[in-house]
Amino acid sequence: MHVAFYSPAWPLKHHPNGVVTYVHWMREELRRLGHRVSIFTTLLDEPEADVYAVEGSLGLRVRSWLRLGGDPTERKILEWGRRLAATVLSVHRRVPIDVFEMEESFGWMADVQAATSIPTVVKLHGPAFLSLIEEELETPLARAKIEREGRALRRMACVTSPARHTLDETIARYGLTPVVARHIDNPLSLPASTPVWALDRCDRKRLLFVGRFDKRKGGDLVLRAFDALAKIDHSLQLTFVGPDGGVIDSQGRRLCFNDARTTLCAESTRSRIDYRGGLDPQKIYPLRAEAYLTILASRWENQSYAALEAMAQGCPLVSSDAGGQGEFVVDGSTGLLAQTGSVDDLRRCIETMLHDSHGAAELGRRARDHVLAQFSPSVVVAKTMEVYEAAIGMGG
Repeated sequence: MHVAFYSPAWPLKHHPNGVVTYVHWMREELRRLGHRVSIFTTLLDEPEADVYAVEGSLGLRVRSWLRLGGDPTERKILEWGRRLAATVLSVHRRVPIDVFEMEESFGWMADVQAATSIPTVVKLHGPAFLSLIEEELETPLARAKIEREGRALRRMACVTSPARHTLDETIARYGLTPVVARHIDNPLSLPASTPVWALDRCDRKRLLFVGRFDKRKGGDLVLRAFDALAKIDHSLQLTFVGPDGGVIDSQGRRLCFNDARTTLCAESTRSRIDYRGGLDPQKIYPLRAEAYLTILASRWENQSYAALEAMAQGCPLVSSDAGGQGEFVVDGSTGLLAQTGSVDDLRRCIETMLHDSHGAAELGRRARDHVLAQFSPSVVVAKTMEVYEAAIGMGG
């Protein structure tokens, strides 16, 4: 079978993004099974066989305009699906593609399906009406994106999602009636050299956060919770890993990480926050094993790879209960869940972990067992192949 994917960027080592991670592991397993895999991408850092760049700068422009506000007359982004469709069609004519899978962003999948008649499967990675928060929702481009995604999704016969919550909410929001609608987890595998967390080898005074510094990922909540804890325990440390997207304060000002640390944290705690910026995944694995626990504080998540990777390493995890997080982070069994947006609840969960090291270790062990069993690429691809075959059976 020849399977094609759209990925916003490529390869994973340069773009540790959730969708890129998903496509990476799907391709690895499909290739292992003998299938051909092509990837169409917006940002391509390294030329590679069967990987096709559509338009190199679009992804950066999309992210910038969604964050800062865009011109509603900027049709180039909304209509970019036609460029993608033309590239896919060109490849399809040379090496026929059996099934095409991509995310829901901007409704581009409908453009591909209309132009190529290739059976298309949509994987919901973050519909705009759910994933955009607060001021992000107010831009004309965001409103156009939400409307266009809904219009395109109504035309799709096969829709999957890693979170039941996202699937159900999307179907209800847009009144969808897909022939196939399935919850299928995201795949995950870690390199054999990845260190596994152990209580006797970690730093019991170090906390870790991995994620963009922005409102959606809750970096501001992490700083505030750490500040409260660090005022009590003067030996506590925080390592913060992720690109600096900034947060908007109550006066409408965008605060970068350093400004937010100064604003949200007492002078006595700022020096104990080690900000590393964005890092290659290979450099994050040892940081997880060194830290006592990993924190995820997102205001919305579908199925967080940051959480899955921490769990796969056996790391104790405190996560917000946003979106689909509660579907695999089982409170008191594979991690602790804090109420979304609550600094006090986040602090309470971290405190609970700090005061019960053996309980934290047990949560980490159960989390690792759960992720290795349920999220392995072989399990996920087997379920996804059933959807591909159904899509092919229905034709374009």
